[in-house]
Amino acid sequence: MKHSLETHVMMLALEMQTEEEVAKKHEELKKEVQVKKQELEAREDELKKREEELEVKRESLEVKEKSVEERQKEESTEIEKRNQKQEAEAREIEVKRHSLELKEKQLEEREERAKSRKRSRDEDCLTRKKHKHDAKEKETASDEDPEPYSCPDADFNTFNNNTISSFAVGQVWALYDPSDEMPRYYARIRKILEPKLRVGIRWLESKPAPIACGEFKYGDKTTSSHLMFSHEMPHVRTGKKTVSINPRKGETWALFRDWKQHKRPYGYDFVQIESELDSDHGVGVAYLGRVEGFTSVYELAEQHGLLKMMIPSDEMLRFSHRVPSFKLTGDEKKGVPAGSFELDPAAIPKDCLEPLKVKQERV
Repeated sequence: MKHSLETHVMMLALEMQTEEEVAKKHEELKKEVQVKKQELEAREDELKKREEELEVKRESLEVKEKSVEERQKEESTEIEKRNQKQEAEAREIEVKRHSLELKEKQLEEREERAKSRKRSRDEDCLTRKKHKHDAKEKETASDEDPEPYSCPDADFNTFNNNTISSFAVGQVWALYDPSDEMPRYYARIRKILEPKLRVGIRWLESKPAPIACGEFKYGDKTTSSHLMFSHEMPHVRTGKKTVSINPRKGETWALFRDWKQHKRPYGYDFVQIESELDSDHGVGVAYLGRVEGFTSVYELAEQHGLLKMMIPSDEMLRFSHRVPSFKLTGDEKKGVPAGSFELDPAAIPKDCLEPLKVKQERV
């Protein structure tokens, strides 16, 4: 009996030990499961995060691809525009080249004609018309026949060899004033009447007349023979209602000597413009003197005790008219000063040319 009881006690002890071990293992298994669960949750979070990153990258890649496509499209459009521009420039260059060839041919023909005959004022130099200063009488006189007046040719350059092709709509030209044959009238070209060899113009008016520079208003419309024009005034400011004309640096102009009295016959001095018009200081000029032995060659020379001077902006009435000129190198002929100017004889008064004429006749 005692032995049986001890055996039973031992069995109970073994069972209790086994239950403790089982409970312990169950607890360890539970902890292991919890750890694995946490690991799985962490991995799920990581996978979710990676999916989000991949989605962001995918969207960024789509944006980049779209941007590349747009850039390629823009570059393609830009290349096409550039090609079109280059084609247009090539066409423009070809037109200009053709125009230059045509002008060169015309220039050659003009030079050939100049060599073959003696140019006279009644043909292409100083054809004039007698009419009064106001615009209405200008319009009436513009239909009359011009009165011829002969003048000597320049020694080295061809002046006033205008043809009907010399004119273009919108240009401003100087025309001869019949009172003393100097080019101080201005007109703007309206149309070219090529078959009639006439030009449709609109006079530029200023009061009191004659005024060679300043602001001019548009006057009456009329037509004029192409032989009435002296030279184009290329550097003018043209507005809807007015045109501004002033001496420009490098040009040669004639000044009235007695500009305050302003009585005929006018006396003149010739100057080179050394500075543009400044409202505070005026215009800088340098006097020119005639070089003997040539028709109309002038060089820088002291006049009236002055070589250079400033003409104040309130004394612009001193200017009579612009004189077309060419600057000479000194290689044209012996005795020609380097840097001198050959002036257009058609824009020089007769009394400045007569001494040379008398001298030539005596020789």
